[in-house]
Amino acid sequence: MRPSPLLRLIPLVAVLVAGCGRRAATRDDCRQILDRLVDLELQEKGFHDPTLAARWRAEVESTHASDLAACEGKRLPPNAMVCVRAATSSEEIGHRCLE
Repeated sequence: MRPSPLLRLIPLVAVLVAGCGRRAATRDDCRQILDRLVDLELQEKGFHDPTLAARWRAEVESTHASDLAACEGKRLPPNAMVCVRAATSSEEIGHRCLE
């Protein structure tokens, strides 16, 4: 079963990270955002298998490689990564952390 809301959030992340901020997103920042989105989306769907999470992470990263590349260098809002790590839902990342 595919976590469909996640797939809609990936391009949104690239756009939102483009907003004003203090520093540019690194490749590691972008991967952390993606990883957190995958983890939260699977958790929201009731999946708790780390193997499944790793497989989804790899598939989403492969499918959205251009979005990840576009994310790099975009400006991050202050405290964005702290917010991403503390987020309790995938929607929170898009609506609070990266705006």
